[in-house]
Amino acid sequence: MAPLPAVLVLGIARLGEAGLRGWWDAHGLGEVGRYVLGEVFRWRTARASGLELDVLSAGSRHEQILDRPTALHLFSDWLPFRHLALAWLAERKTAGPDPLIDRLAAWDLSAASRDLAEWTAGAQPSAEVVGPGLLLGVLTQMELEDEVMLSSVAKQLCAAYLDQGAELRPPYFDLVA
Repeated sequence: MAPLPAVLVLGIARLGEAGLRGWWDAHGLGEVGRYVLGEVFRWRTARASGLELDVLSAGSRHEQILDRPTALHLFSDWLPFRHLALAWLAERKTAGPDPLIDRLAAWDLSAASRDLAEWTAGAQPSAEVVGPGLLLGVLTQMELEDEVMLSSVAKQLCAAYLDQGAELRPPYFDLVA
């Protein structure tokens, strides 16, 4: 199984697909993605590649909306979560079938909400609407090196997506000196 922060990144990337919440124009594990990527890649490679496209689309959309490097979101380069997810997906291309990818591929909105709520159990982010995003708090460079803190940050970021509807307000932490 993938590390929890990677699972959360993959879950939010899948939730934002065009066929679910529609926050980014990606179809990685949806019907369109299965059709297009299934014609180009082997089945296990196609699904991992589809999720990679979802993650990249999500990251691009977050950067576009938040538009500043000190906004630390789930797909931010300052946090290790996206890198963990992409590395795990790269490994899946040479491994056998994976139950997490199967689970994500089978999602509808109800299953997505249920699974994400389970994976973020205990996280209760308090958010303030700031411009187009949801500010969850501040983080220092030293806190970015604390694995326990990062695990909590990943869960808080992910949990903040659960009550959102069609309009995306990316949750983020501000990086402070």
